[in-house]
Amino acid sequence: RVKELVEDAKAQGAVVAAGGVPEDGPGYLFPATVLTNVSDGHRIVDEEQFGPVLPVLGFQDDDDAVRRANASPYGLQGSVWTKDLEKGASLAARLEVGTAAVNQA
Repeated sequence: RVKELVEDAKAQGAVVAAGGVPEDGPGYLFPATVLTNVSDGHRIVDEEQFGPVLPVLGFQDDDDAVRRANASPYGLQGSVWTKDLEKGASLAARLEVGTAAVNQA
């Protein structure tokens, strides 16, 4: 499933910044992967993938980021990555998720 979503994203113009190609061998291991040039509407963004793939999306401002995050039907976990921990905590509190984390970038 993860490989299918990555391939779909690449077909829609996503750029693989890291990873993206499973190693040969037994099992279903997929490398940590970072995708850029993706947006809302791409399956890798809109669907739960349960894999080590990070689609990187830009946003206009904090309100845009929170609105888009809360527009998802999923919400088990969310995180805010920032150097400003106070602002991160404020944004995390606005996320409609089961668990919100703040990671100091």
